[in-house]
Amino acid sequence: MSGTFERSRATPGAAVDQNVSKIVGMGTALVAANVLVMLALSYTPLAPLGAALFSNFFVGVAAFAVSVGGGYWLATKGIQRDTMGLAAAGVALIQSGYGVFGAALLYAVAPSLRVPALGITAVVTGLITAAITLVVFRTDHDFSRWQTYAFACFIGGLVVGAAGVFVASILLVVAGLLFFLGFVVDLTYEIWAVKTNRYASDLRNAIGIYVAVMGVFIHVLQWVLRVLSTLDQ
Repeated sequence: MSGTFERSRATPGAAVDQNVSKIVGMGTALVAANVLVMLALSYTPLAPLGAALFSNFFVGVAAFAVSVGGGYWLATKGIQRDTMGLAAAGVALIQSGYGVFGAALLYAVAPSLRVPALGITAVVTGLITAAITLVVFRTDHDFSRWQTYAFACFIGGLVVGAAGVFVASILLVVAGLLFFLGFVVDLTYEIWAVKTNRYASDLRNAIGIYVAVMGVFIHVLQWVLRVLSTLDQ
């Protein structure tokens, strides 16, 4: 996910000399803002539009790639060129992509379940992130190849999901699990990158972690909504 950035010469296990508090603060702010965007959009006409858009596997993947993937690319280019306007436009596009996707999910349940679902999802995602952070910072394992593994999970999810459309719908569930695993693996890499001073820009690190955390968040949200909807019946 972050392969377009120039890597520093830091080695695994090197001391973190970046402003970690700043990175965490910016990443948390971006995630919190995106959650609020999801909730707000779930009460607008964009929610049913998003639901229709993401109901088709191929259209949904394309929309996600253009918004989140394209936004990430713009943000990285902006940081590389020291053009904050371009970086901000990229972040706005990412927020829009995740926002519409999340709104579409929330739209499918009763309004009374939306805030509790987001709260539970935030707690679960926070615990997953904390567990990954603990593992990364408590070990000397080299996670440099995990970015490649994440990409492989995303490609695998795309292939399996396509097969699910034409062969067996159960494969769409497997594809979803592969996408979720891809974001977990990518989040592990991004946290390791902070630990090892892989990239010089605090903003780059914050955006990388934000995109990965939101990927985990959106998948957990789907499961939480299903459970709450079942219990509400």
